Amino acid sequence: MQLESGSEFVLSDDARRLVALNNGELCDPEVFKTKYSEKRIISVGDVTTEILERNGVKPFLEVVDLKTKRASDGYFKHRSGSEIIKNGPGTISHDLFFLVERMLKGNGGRIEIEGEEDLSVIPIIFYSDQNTVVAYGIPDVGMACIDINESVKKLVDEILSRMEIRCRN
Repeated sequence: MQLESGSEFVLSDDARRLVALNNGELCDPEVFKTKYSEKRIISVGDVTTEILERNGVKPFLEVVDLKTKRASDGYFKHRSGSEIIKNGPGTISHDLFFLVERMLKGNGGRIEIEGEEDLSVIPIIFYSDQNTVVAYGIPDVGMACIDINESVKKLVDEILSRMEIRCRN
């Protein structure tokens, strides 16, 4: 993968279709305490993170944007110690891609995105090992989860290959 500082992946129509066709399976918090209890859990989205934590599941990495359904009502608040980064809608910035890598190789934590966190699932899957499950919200549907395996990683490679790279410099 070639991505230089200041550049970003942009979701093309072709890549958007691939993402839409592969939404993972719907799951509830109990699945994370039973089926996935031995796996590293990563949450994407404020509501998903809150639901997991309220049910006694502490994600290794949380990625949030302090909004729900792209609207900020002030309910979700900044947490001290969070990494803060900018990422626009329909994109994955170079900075986000490599922050995810660093946090997954380190001790995890929390990323608060100024912009949109939806596509952060892609670098999370790209850099995660097969002992990882990702939880994320599907608006007006529920919480989905992706248990990372080789076929999921190949799908992410395919999505990335169909995304456009835009240089912001």
